[in-house]
Amino acid sequence: MTTFSGCVETPRDIFREYDAAFIQDIDVMSTPQEEGSLLTITPYIRNDQSSDSSMLSVKVKIIDQSTQLIVAEKDLDMGYVKAESMAYNSAALKISEPGEYAIEVQLFEDDRLLDARNTFVTVKEKPSADQPANIKLTDMNLVITKFVSSDQEAVVDISPGIYNEGGDSKFLNMVVTARVDPYKAYTESDELGIIKGSSRVRGNVRFVLPRNDEYTFTVVVEENGREIVMSETPEPIKLDEIYRIDVTKTYPLVEEGTPVIEDEAVEEPTEDATPGFQILMTLTAVLLVAGIVNRRILSSKKHRK
Repeated sequence: MTTFSGCVETPRDIFREYDAAFIQDIDVMSTPQEEGSLLTITPYIRNDQSSDSSMLSVKVKIIDQSTQLIVAEKDLDMGYVKAESMAYNSAALKISEPGEYAIEVQLFEDDRLLDARNTFVTVKEKPSADQPANIKLTDMNLVITKFVSSDQEAVVDISPGIYNEGGDSKFLNMVVTARVDPYKAYTESDELGIIKGSSRVRGNVRFVLPRNDEYTFTVVVEENGREIVMSETPEPIKLDEIYRIDVTKTYPLVEEGTPVIEDEAVEEPTEDATPGFQILMTLTAVLLVAGIVNRRILSSKKHRK
C-alpha cells in the first residue's frame, strides 16, 4: 500500500529553458510481494515545443529516507517525444522493507540534464483481509477488434486495470465513459464482484464508436453503489490514428479523487457590511448630528433676541 506525503519539484529553470521537454508528473504504485514490495514508477514527459525532441532518457532512484541511501535505481529510454505531446514509461523496482522513501526522477536529453523532480511515498505492511479495500485504477488497455459501417465506426474493447491495495472489497461495479465533449458521450458498465486484498483484475466493456472523433475515457469504480475512485486518460485518444485491429494499446489512468461535496451556501455580505459603506454611513451620521446642533444654536440665539 502506498500513501503520498507530498511532492517537491526542483525549480525547472535551474536545469532547462522553458521551451524544453519536462517532467509533467510521476505516478507510483506499490504491489506487495512475498518478500518486500514492488514499486512501479511511471514518469510522464511533456514536450511543448513545436518540434520533436532529441533522444530522451530518464533515471529513476529510490532513496531510503531513514538512511539517505539509494536502495534501487533504473534507467529508462523515452525515445523521441513528438512536438506538443506527452510520453511515458514505467520502471518496476523492488524494495525489501516498508518505510518512507523518496522517488527521484531525472530527465536527460542527449545526456544533458533537463529536469528533475521528487515525490515521497510510504510503503506499508501487506494488509490483512479484514482491512477495508483500497481500490486503485492502474491503466487502460484499448483494442479495436473490427471496423464496421464502411469503416466509419470501430468496435472497441476497453479493459481498465484494477488493483486492491487493502483488504477484501465488497461488491464492485465499473462504469466507463467515452466522452467527446460535454454534450456527447458513450457509457458502458461491468460488474466486477468482490476483489480480494492485494489482487489485480481487469474489467471489460465494449463500445461501437465513430472513428473520426477523439475520446477522453473516464473510469469509475463503485463499491455497493458508492463511488470510491475515478480516473481518466490524461489526453484524448484519436481512434482514426489506430489503423490495425487486435493490437493492444495501453494508456495511463490519472486519478481524479473522490467526488466533490458542495459546501453549504455562504451568505454574501450586504452593502452595509463593506468598509467603504460603513465609513460613508458614519460620516453621514456625524454631519446630520452637526446640522441638528447648529440648528439648535441658531434657534436659541433667535429666542434671546
